[in-house]
Amino acid sequence: MGFWYPSLHLGFQSNLPVHLPVSDIFFFEALCVASAIHDALSHSLPGHHLAVFTDSLDTVSIFSSLSVETGYNQLLMFVVDLILAMEVNFQVFHIAGDRNIVADHLSHNKAREALICIPQLQILPFEPLGMRWGK
Repeated sequence: MGFWYPSLHLGFQSNLPVHLPVSDIFFFEALCVASAIHDALSHSLPGHHLAVFTDSLDTVSIFSSLSVETGYNQLLMFVVDLILAMEVNFQVFHIAGDRNIVADHLSHNKAREALICIPQLQILPFEPLGMRWGK
């Protein structure tokens, strides 16, 4: 899993977590977006705006509709609670996969390829939200 802040030249990557309520690519993409939202909000003040881009239309849909299938509720409720507590306006946008290359490299643990795209990119590990559930 991976996400990045283009304006900061800062990227994050993680291995896929285990022991989650759902274990498919859609959940991992939603979890990565939720982790990116959590990270962004941990560095911002209440009342700001937040835009997140993903190449997963399914992920855009759940964060736009706030409607999910069983197994995704805890993840979505966690994000909604964060957004409400921080009084943040947020939206998840779709970006074409061919324009999401750095995030794709990070999500596949291909740091070297990400650095070829953005040589000044600093890449750090992150712990996905799901790895903290149930502890």
